[in-house]
Amino acid sequence: MEITSAQILMMKTGGLYRVNIENVQHVKVLPYLSVVQSVEGSYDIALGNGETMQTGTGGFFIAPSDVQQTIVHHVDKESGRMTCRWVFLDARINTAYRPEALYQFPIVLCDERKEEMNALFDRLFMTDDIWKRYSIGYRLLGLLIASASPVKALPNRGVEQAVAYITGHYTEQITVKQLAEIASMSESNFFAVFKRCMGNSPLAYVNHYRLSIAADRLTETEDTVSEISYAVGISDPLYFNRLFKKTYGTSPKKYRSVYRTKK
Repeated sequence: MEITSAQILMMKTGGLYRVNIENVQHVKVLPYLSVVQSVEGSYDIALGNGETMQTGTGGFFIAPSDVQQTIVHHVDKESGRMTCRWVFLDARINTAYRPEALYQFPIVLCDERKEEMNALFDRLFMTDDIWKRYSIGYRLLGLLIASASPVKALPNRGVEQAVAYITGHYTEQITVKQLAEIASMSESNFFAVFKRCMGNSPLAYVNHYRLSIAADRLTETEDTVSEISYAVGISDPLYFNRLFKKTYGTSPKKYRSVYRTKK
């Protein structure tokens, strides 16, 4: 496909500086394209039900929107710390397509691209000027596409419709029956196809998506844990706390204090 236009609708940056995080695992589904660098320490990263890969120190991993990420943190052996930084992008190609719908990005960026990506990250994290930030963001998006290959086939349309429904209605009660009807499949067939495409069962995917939105709100707002629980569609705050700790390896309150230490 010839690219005639590109638009970045949203771009957010963040980072982490932490000790005592060795082998801590997070499972998340984010609503935007993620580019994450392990500045000090490294990541193990798997997308969906795919193989696990390693970034190495200074390496980058790339995760498409709406795909389950399973990441494991590793501290630097000498310092005992992990430092990382990330960029989240919501972009459109030719006004309609997310880049990850058209391109297959490498899960871990190759060594030939790392130096250029690192330089873009350095510039992006050193400026608060909105015009410079978005200028760098477009260069970063161009580098991502230059590192990618066109997709061979579009994703399953029924699953795509179900995921779109989840992202628009995650605050509501969602059942497998509802999603199967949206995908025009039987429940059993939908369950199997969804799990094969997305790497998890439909309801587990819904919960991971809710928790990822909640994790974002914990670092971006002053809302209480209970308020966030209700806001993402989990009506029992105690269940929300248990589910969050199981997924992120720490309580919501501790997650907030850690991930707010370095924005």
